[in-house]
Amino acid sequence: MSNAVIRSITFSVDLLKINNIDYQNEVKNKIEIIRKGFLEKKIKLRTFRINIIKLDFSQRPEKYLFLNNVKLLSSFCESLGIRWFNISIDLVNSNIKNIKIASEISLEILKKHKNAFINLIVSDKDKINFNAIKESSKFILDVSKLSHNGYDNFRVGINTNSKSDTPFFPFSFASKELSFSVAIESINLIENLLNKNSSNEINLLKIQNEIVVQLTKSILLINNISEKLSAKSNSLYSGIDFSLAPYPNEKISVVKLLNYLGLNKFGSNGSLFLTSYFTNILKDVKKNNQIKTTGYNGVMYSLLEDHLLCESNNDKFLSIDQLTLYSTLCACGLDMIPIPGNTLPEEIESIILDIASISSRLNKQLGIRLLPIPNKVENEFTEFDMDFISNTRILNIKNSSFKNDLNYFKYL
Repeated sequence: MSNAVIRSITFSVDLLKINNIDYQNEVKNKIEIIRKGFLEKKIKLRTFRINIIKLDFSQRPEKYLFLNNVKLLSSFCESLGIRWFNISIDLVNSNIKNIKIASEISLEILKKHKNAFINLIVSDKDKINFNAIKESSKFILDVSKLSHNGYDNFRVGINTNSKSDTPFFPFSFASKELSFSVAIESINLIENLLNKNSSNEINLLKIQNEIVVQLTKSILLINNISEKLSAKSNSLYSGIDFSLAPYPNEKISVVKLLNYLGLNKFGSNGSLFLTSYFTNILKDVKKNNQIKTTGYNGVMYSLLEDHLLCESNNDKFLSIDQLTLYSTLCACGLDMIPIPGNTLPEEIESIILDIASISSRLNKQLGIRLLPIPNKVENEFTEFDMDFISNTRILNIKNSSFKNDLNYFKYL
């Protein structure tokens, strides 16, 4: 029926109810209806995932109950052939004691469950929790030691000014249980349109209008199917996220779209303009009131997941400062960035603080996924052998950090 590809359908559950067999059966039936519905329409579905309503750690959690329910959720996902699930913990209003408990629990989850992701929320629009950022920085370094190549931080996100119901991991949590959100792949459709215009003189306005029309048509198709499956499964449809996101093992690259419009190397002058250009296209599509949207709906520069972004980094066109600048326009912040294994926690803190401040000032959700690579230094290369991660040069961390004795910072 369609050439549309769904990156992920993310279904939400209440972690506190997952120990109930009747609840598990209810979730299973809803997921089967949704999954079968898309397959019957001949729409390719890459992954089905499960997230939870975010957990508030402003109060001391029941550690045993929490870990036992996570274990049940992990087994439940495996029984359904679901590859990943995500645990989101809100630390914005947590004290240092509960933050440390959250860090300990999260590390134990990642050790025991290879299908688990962790999302730590450290700031909102008005407040940055410094203690949460400090512990999260230490946590990232602890996680890096779980494997020889630093892979496990692929499963860790530090979230700033978080918004609910994005289907993209690890920055995903639900506003309501028994709901689902959809992430679709838009790059191939846009690439085909750009390829048709490649022999002609580039008319950015004409190309923009063509992309908006065709992308809207494709998204409306998925949106309408989702709404029907929502009614059929008696599940809440949270919306669709049509972010431009790379996919490494099929060489699907965001950077390739910029190359079609004349950019030689990502990171050179003009990259920021073209990022803004595609961001505006997505904003135009989002204005359509027939489409229910959720999540980012922006341009995603995920370094280790985009092979052409990796090439630019290998040629030293990229830096952490530069990618921080791009986060003012793109969707996901600093995502999948390899850094030296000997990076200090204070240096990671400073990076998170920069992203948190941008996120708060611009009132947009941003995330941080940093991967300290054990026994590697800057300008050496990662050595991953996975279908969803490319390899690239390890970026430099400046040997300086911001020191503070504050617990909270509030924007007025």
